[in-house]
Amino acid sequence: MSKQQEQSAIKWGKVFKIFLVIVAALIIGMVVFFAFKIHIEAKAALRDAKNVRMALGSADIEMYAKDKTVYNPSVSDGLEAGVKSKVEQLVQVEGRYRITNYSYRTREVTGLIYERGNYRVTFIKDGDSISWDVDYIFNVYHFDDAEE
Repeated sequence: MSKQQEQSAIKWGKVFKIFLVIVAALIIGMVVFFAFKIHIEAKAALRDAKNVRMALGSADIEMYAKDKTVYNPSVSDGLEAGVKSKVEQLVQVEGRYRITNYSYRTREVTGLIYERGNYRVTFIKDGDSISWDVDYIFNVYHFDDAEE
């Protein structure tokens, strides 16, 4: 190999290394960006779920005057008729929610699921213990099967 070919190979090697460093930096930057984006949107979904829970508490106080509660276990979302409109008067709801558990003794919502986009917030109150779980839902596969 001539000296000129060696210098050309060295230059291409340096260019390739610089290219790899730039690609690695871009990949790392994208991962960090998406991690922060997911974290920020998860906090927003949690805030919305907490607002819905407070609005359900206020609606339950109004329902108490009618000798009713916000919870109706016979419907899929667990909401008594008219509760959704009362909640929407108090907060702007961007997602869907359903009551999963209710304590008639303390007259409060003890289970709630709030879904907004790819986020699912699960609220559980067991005695004095309160937990909020925020999950990011990642759809891996969808299949539609039709009869022919």
